[in-house]
Amino acid sequence: MNWFQKILGFLSKEDKDPFFLQLETLLGQSPQNLPIYRLAFQHKSKNKESNERLEFLGDSILDAVISEIIYKHFPQKDEGELSQLRSKMVSRNMLNFLSNQLGLLQYLNYRPTHQGQGLQNIEGNTLEALIGAIYLDLGFENSKRFILNKLVNPYIDWKNIEGEIIDYKSLLYAYSQRQGLSLAFDTLQENFKDPNERFEIGLKINHELKAQAFGKSKKVAEQLVAKNYLEAEGLL
Repeated sequence: MNWFQKILGFLSKEDKDPFFLQLETLLGQSPQNLPIYRLAFQHKSKNKESNERLEFLGDSILDAVISEIIYKHFPQKDEGELSQLRSKMVSRNMLNFLSNQLGLLQYLNYRPTHQGQGLQNIEGNTLEALIGAIYLDLGFENSKRFILNKLVNPYIDWKNIEGEIIDYKSLLYAYSQRQGLSLAFDTLQENFKDPNERFEIGLKINHELKAQAFGKSKKVAEQLVAKNYLEAEGLL
């Protein structure tokens, strides 16, 4: 036990920083570096020193932990199937849902903009920033414990996750073959400033650009653009 923990041990709950108590409940363990968590809840709409770097770090930690979890949970699945499962579990919709369940938006220091512009996926991004802060403060094993105990175990239904996995790209390839259409996915641009929108992928049908989508990887963006096209054509 370090000196900081010893001092906290002598303090009553009433004497402790309210933010510390909130974090202790949220994390299920005692934080040590409060400033890093304050930064995790600092949105760029309020301050230039925002949580974006922590979000980038948390995204990588989350991917690593989820990859290990599904690797152990599904020993019979191949690399492609595991990739689909991971994509589902770290999708924007899933992260937004998990963040909402934890109530993270109540801690976030941000400025709502007109009609919510610029705040898309703010909940999921905040969750990734929090995971980045936990990693820097408490290390990888405690980050993994948080993800498992606070996110996966309470909210992930493995049967539903498996059932909801759809390979939109494969569906589109099958459809295009039946219709005799040529199909191509082209990288339109790469943007490494935004970890969630690093690649813009364009879908070309018979050499004509039909849809576009952003993703944090080319695989994710290809799945999204295939889904967008299938939905637009009424094929889903």
